[in-house]
Amino acid sequence: MRLLYILPGSLSRTELGVREIERRRGILQRLAAPGTEVGITDVPDGPTSIESAYEEYLSVPGTLQRVQAAERDGYDAAIVGCFGDPGVDAARELVEMCVVGPAEASMLFACTLGHSFSVITVLESVVAPLRHLAHRIGVAQKVASVRGVDIPVLDLGKDRARSVGRMVALGRRAVDEDGADALVLGCMSMGFLQAHEEIAAETGVPVVNPVYAALKMAEALHGAGLRHSKRAYPVPPKLRTVHVG
Repeated sequence: MRLLYILPGSLSRTELGVREIERRRGILQRLAAPGTEVGITDVPDGPTSIESAYEEYLSVPGTLQRVQAAERDGYDAAIVGCFGDPGVDAARELVEMCVVGPAEASMLFACTLGHSFSVITVLESVVAPLRHLAHRIGVAQKVASVRGVDIPVLDLGKDRARSVGRMVALGRRAVDEDGADALVLGCMSMGFLQAHEEIAAETGVPVVNPVYAALKMAEALHGAGLRHSKRAYPVPPKLRTVHVG
């Protein structure tokens, strides 16, 4: 299986740069099942990070181009590497291969782990969009809370101990105050800190890492021979090829 991880933003233009992109590819490749080849790319004209609905929408055109190019290049599936799942529904209309959104995969995983779950994310500016996304996915009734650690995406890795400490503190509050049976890390940069086991040990509940969830969902769908329904995600009418008999 060939899988492409698409960063909807322009991480290569930040101080983290290409080195961070390659680090993430390495993590994905180590997590992948035998026989899975992982590629990675970003969207150079996208926002440097995504912390609002506005930035999600800015990232979509370039992401869709990357998804279409991936299918032409022979990839079997793609992951849109942002927890807001920007453009995932549109991407599924444009290609035949599976396109996985990390939020959808993670929330569906979390639904199997308990009666309710909380999302631990970055800033307050993404709390409402993530609640809206849970409604679209169809799991809103399972969401106990969405809490932000108040650390910007690009700062999460600067002080890992501080970031993980904040995630643990909010995770405990989600469990003790909101009644969460499981936690979901609501940011891919959080996921790439690979702190989910530490947080689970501190909070006493399962913690879904969106990096793992998206990768394993893509592998499972491909391995099962499943693709997204074209009744749900039809090719846009204006893009359909008209065959004249």
